[in-house]
Amino acid sequence: MKKALPNEQSDARGEAPSTSHPVRHANNFQALRWLAATSVILAHSYGLRDLQGVYTHLTGLDLGWSAVVMFFTISGYLISASAQRRSALEFWQARFLRIFPGLIVCTLVTALVISAFSTLSFSQFITDRQTLRYIFGSGTLLSTEYSLPGAFQNHAVTYANGSLWTLRYEVASYFLVFVLFVLSYRTGIIFAGAIISTGFACALGYGVPTALGHTIPVQATNFLTLFVPFAIGGWFQASKRSGPKLLWVVIAIALAAALMRTPTNTIFAAAAISLLTLWLAFRPARVLTRLDALPDYSYGIYIYAYPIQQMTIQLLPGWHPLAQALVAFLATLVPASLSWHFIEKPAMALKSIRLFPVARDTVL
Repeated sequence: MKKALPNEQSDARGEAPSTSHPVRHANNFQALRWLAATSVILAHSYGLRDLQGVYTHLTGLDLGWSAVVMFFTISGYLISASAQRRSALEFWQARFLRIFPGLIVCTLVTALVISAFSTLSFSQFITDRQTLRYIFGSGTLLSTEYSLPGAFQNHAVTYANGSLWTLRYEVASYFLVFVLFVLSYRTGIIFAGAIISTGFACALGYGVPTALGHTIPVQATNFLTLFVPFAIGGWFQASKRSGPKLLWVVIAIALAAALMRTPTNTIFAAAAISLLTLWLAFRPARVLTRLDALPDYSYGIYIYAYPIQQMTIQLLPGWHPLAQALVAFLATLVPASLSWHFIEKPAMALKSIRLFPVARDTVL
């Protein structure tokens, strides 16, 4: 596995970005992932109790969704780099090793722990089809199951791990960017142009029907709106740009604020958050630099926090959402750190193993 240069950062799921062109600044991607993962916990501390936090009252947006937009922006930037420097086999091997080992262990471990919070006996719980779908379906993304039988039935939200919904759209975004790169490689189309054009098409695919009052299936809505920030991140990387100018960010935020109450506000808000994320990623900031030195626990925090927050709500009823968020954050650091050091990081080391010595041109 190639080592990152001193001024490079790991990608959205743990790789070094492209070394095909020099990186002018150290970036703050890892720090921003920590902030995004923490924001998801804060959002769920209110959302899981069917409450709204200050951020939602002020912006009309869900804080957790905004954090997911940050994740997708960073992923778009760094997955674009990964697609350009790896063969198809290497690319998908890296993607699999970054996502699935930690995810499969997470669904298995959380199911076993949550069995203690179920109204069913352990034997009934572990053999229930819903449990098996949660462990093997959500753990492999082959099917969707966010709840566990008999667990959290008295909560405002009964999901055991609702955070996992974004992962299928992230993998779909990987696939689309990979296809766009292959097409650009074979046809001579500019890769950056292909990415941003597809992102614009997704924005129109959501915005036009929505503005006309049509209802779009939720799966289509999720992908179309989340690929927009993914494409913005990908375009900045593929066009060899380190980030947007502050004026772009200000204009995007002002436009999103002006359209906050319109049906298409989601697209404009996603674009504004995406541009702000990239602007922060390349600005020197002492706080972000310090956070950037921390191990990359963000994925573990993201996949473990939700079930831990559900358990916290049951064990600490009546606590203020912020107090519950703090307890859940500290508790989540334990499995997140174990996942990083003993599952995710060792799995990523396997990327250096080449199962088939295939030349790049024969793959693409």
